[in-house]
Amino acid sequence: MHSFRKSILKLSLFSIVPLLVIGYAIFLTGEHTDDFYKRFTSSPQHSLILGSSRGSGINPAILDKIIQPKYPKVKFYNYAFTWGHSPYGPKYLESIRKKLDPKTKDGIFVVIVEPTALMVTCSKPDSPEYYFENDKAVAKTTFVNVNPNLEYLIESYDYSLTRALNLKILPPKNPMADVEVLDNGKMEVKMIKDYSPEKRAEENTRKMGEFQKRIDDLKWSEKRLKYLEETIRFLQKHGKVLLLRMPVNSVPYQIEDNAVPFFDAKIQELSIKYKVNYTNYNLTPNDYKCIDEVHLSNQSMTEFSKKLGQKIISE
Repeated sequence: MHSFRKSILKLSLFSIVPLLVIGYAIFLTGEHTDDFYKRFTSSPQHSLILGSSRGSGINPAILDKIIQPKYPKVKFYNYAFTWGHSPYGPKYLESIRKKLDPKTKDGIFVVIVEPTALMVTCSKPDSPEYYFENDKAVAKTTFVNVNPNLEYLIESYDYSLTRALNLKILPPKNPMADVEVLDNGKMEVKMIKDYSPEKRAEENTRKMGEFQKRIDDLKWSEKRLKYLEETIRFLQKHGKVLLLRMPVNSVPYQIEDNAVPFFDAKIQELSIKYKVNYTNYNLTPNDYKCIDEVHLSNQSMTEFSKKLGQKIISE
């Protein structure tokens, strides 16, 4: 009996230690992760920033500071992912419905639009069962307000469960940037170093070649446009909606315009139909700088967030 108790004690010890390590690793993942984990562990939200990675850096803290004197109950949360994870369709709409606090009546919703958010794969039918986001995190994550979110870690986390712990023990050498999702959903990118101007220009040219190829493989989707309409209708039950197109450099904007020359007209029709403001920030002069042609630098995103805050309170 004595040896049996010792065996049980040893077995328990060897079982508990790995569980403690895994538990601590999950805790670190929640504290600092460059993936989307935090977005699916936070509580239901009141006011949302929606769309692709172009808007994922919009700063809710700046918006809150500017608008709360007029809208004291509003607190923004950034729920914008990427063009591939969160184009407008049934999966993103379902996730938005789950993320929004159902009691919200006076929310404000910034809905970012761009052509790729309303396009589908050329070689496949324009039908939701073929949409390219179906195998990605937003579509696969059923529970978006639980912490820890084991479903996400098992189904969608692309790294080892102990990755955050491993990085704490052995940080990467010479990283280009430090990327994490903040508690308010903002994707924070801190540039540690950058390419030389020549190398940066070469890298951006390469990325624009990839962007052109991506656009060439896509086609306009009237069904996605209908899902954007449905998203607007849903959000209007809970507050005010603003549509906007993020500023980008001239090369990607021209690529998009060549592929979908009627894009702004389509969004304007929605704007008029649902009485929501639409602003294409590429049509007004600005000094914003993009780090890779389509994503604003930290300084420019700060300035854009301020301008957006002023836009909201002027409505």
